[in-house]
Amino acid sequence: MRKVQLFGVLVAGCVAAISTGCVSLDDHRQLQMAHRTLEAEKAQLEQELYDLRNSNSNLQTRLSSTEQHIRSKESLASNLQAENNRLQAAVGSAQRTVEELARQNVLQDPIIIESTKLPEALDSALQDFAARHPGSVSYDPNNGMVKWTSDLLFALGSDIVKDSAKQSLDGFASIMNSSAAQGFDVMVIGHTDDRPIKRAETKRNHPTNWHLSSHRSISVSNVLRDRGISDDRIAVMGYGDTRPIASNSTEAGRGQNRRVEIYIVPKGSMAGQMTNQPHSSQSEVATRRAAQQDFTK
Repeated sequence: MRKVQLFGVLVAGCVAAISTGCVSLDDHRQLQMAHRTLEAEKAQLEQELYDLRNSNSNLQTRLSSTEQHIRSKESLASNLQAENNRLQAAVGSAQRTVEELARQNVLQDPIIIESTKLPEALDSALQDFAARHPGSVSYDPNNGMVKWTSDLLFALGSDIVKDSAKQSLDGFASIMNSSAAQGFDVMVIGHTDDRPIKRAETKRNHPTNWHLSSHRSISVSNVLRDRGISDDRIAVMGYGDTRPIASNSTEAGRGQNRRVEIYIVPKGSMAGQMTNQPHSSQSEVATRRAAQQDFTK
């Protein structure tokens, strides 16, 4: 009996112990699960941190490369600007040299125009020609010079001969193609007023008054050539604003200074003093005609 009772006590004790041990195991398992969850979250966060660090490193590398590329471009732009400034300075210096040489040549007057009494038939034809074009053409028999007011030949700032002016040039060419003028050549000289070239469109074709006067001479010579006067009988030059015949302080005076003079000289008298100038091509004339719709100098 006592053995039975002792066994019951042991059994009851075991049951109690087993019962108490089950509750602690559940708690332990929950803690283990929570721990594993935290470990997993930690591992995920560490992986994200690793990825972000890699991404940041890549961005830093790209940023460094971009900054280096920008510095390279800035250096190239600086070098190009310096080269552009150097070229502009060189162009400006060359332009000033050309203008100074032109002025020096004018002052030294290397071109000698022989004053020759023209034959009576040629002189008479030129006087009649000037009389038919009063106000636009004048003739000086003392030096064989026929003069046009350039405002009647060209729009302001242009070297395109007006259609209305070609009639008088046609008449002059007919005289120079006649038998009375076969022993003579022509020298076309352009002049301008002293107003500087300002409009960008004009300046592209005629950077200075000297260019404009020369280009106008070439345009007139082109018309004369098209009317049958051979190239070897034509010489051209431009004085720009260096040979005024009136004051440039008034519009009337400036209008007189804008002129084209054609000297009739004995054949061969210009040899060794100047050469024929190249004629403008038809495409060049067409380009300038298109660019000069607004004729302000």
